[in-house]
Amino acid sequence: MVVVTSFKPPESPIRLEQSNVVVILDKRDLGTGTLFVSERTLSWQKDGTTGFSIEYYNVSLHAVSKDPNVCERECIYILTDPHINLFGETDQRPANDDSDVESEPDLSELILAPENPTHVQSIYEAIKICQELNPDPADVDDEDDDNLFADAEEEMFIEAESEQIGDAVVDSLAERLQNNSVDVQYSYRNGNEDEDFEDAD
Repeated sequence: MVVVTSFKPPESPIRLEQSNVVVILDKRDLGTGTLFVSERTLSWQKDGTTGFSIEYYNVSLHAVSKDPNVCERECIYILTDPHINLFGETDQRPANDDSDVESEPDLSELILAPENPTHVQSIYEAIKICQELNPDPADVDDEDDDNLFADAEEEMFIEAESEQIGDAVVDSLAERLQNNSVDVQYSYRNGNEDEDFEDAD
């Protein structure tokens, strides 16, 4: 659960700062304030003090919406996981039970509606860039596991290939010994002539 608390200024570089942005959380109008899209958090401030900061790994989806059923003007539609509660409020949703009815996802709808709709696209792009800078830790762990398995498979392949090459060299030497064709190389490496090798035999 994410709790909307008193505003904390972003500590990371700010990619976009946009004033006059209306925020609607789960169909509840929180008012008009300033949006800060920083490299670590998505923040919003109203009246100089109150507001919220959300980590990007809590943003499951963000999109541009022109649906009047979502908002009366063009906006950014965001799904957050987990659910967002306002500071001082408790979660009023029923607790999960053991019934067969599938519980609703632990999500919240967050709408960012700038008073000037021409700012919607720039807000969307800024959020997209910052989200890419902050991949989900679970996805990173999965990728590391995949790389680990890939490296292990590559090492096994190289080892197996080396064994195959070694076996081929041994087979080739054995065949050349049988055909008495190895004496030239042997003599060259040891500074002897062919007949010396034959005499040794």
